[in-house]
Amino acid sequence: MSEKSALFFASAQDPDLSGTDLAEGFKEIAGFASSLKGADLEKVRLDLAVEYAGLFLGVWGKPAHPSESYYLTEGQLIMQQPRDDMLKLYRTMGVEKAGEFKEPEDHIALELQFMAHLCDKTNAALKDGNFKDARKYLDVQRNFLDEHLGKWVPKLASDILKSARHEFYRAIAKITKAYVDMDRGLVADLDENLAIPGSVTSLFGNLSALPSRNCP
Repeated sequence: MSEKSALFFASAQDPDLSGTDLAEGFKEIAGFASSLKGADLEKVRLDLAVEYAGLFLGVWGKPAHPSESYYLTEGQLIMQQPRDDMLKLYRTMGVEKAGEFKEPEDHIALELQFMAHLCDKTNAALKDGNFKDARKYLDVQRNFLDEHLGKWVPKLASDILKSARHEFYRAIAKITKAYVDMDRGLVADLDENLAIPGSVTSLFGNLSALPSRNCP
């Protein structure tokens, strides 16, 4: 297990998270990981594949398609305006989708990876004492949460929780939604503290203790 993975699971024991969706998600994913010891991994893989097809490919009925277009456009279609908006945003920030990734630019995997990229850029700027760049990346994060992630990810998570039969997918839905909510608070705190001399270093120390924020 990597250092980040170990810290991720250790976070489940944080008493401040007790009773939250994040704590429940941590508990369920840790339980799933523990269940893999001695299990038939091929059967586990098959079970997850069947669940994935049921949740996201329409095998069980209306799918919870993990793309922004599906949730924010009339008719629940994919490859709509939100996809075009995300493509433009990626280009503005100097990033692009890997050629081998065939899903649209507003797929949840890409949007979360983009958020992680913005978090890394913000953290690097704070470490360097470059508060101008830090504020720039915080502004992008805030707008991205308000106009994109924060608008549709809670709806996706809700749909998954309604239909998921496997604890793995329930846990992922709870953790993902909780991290989007958490990021809103962290961005607001950092933004406020950037205006207070000496407070950013202290707050940044607290953020450094949350490595999983960089990989929701």
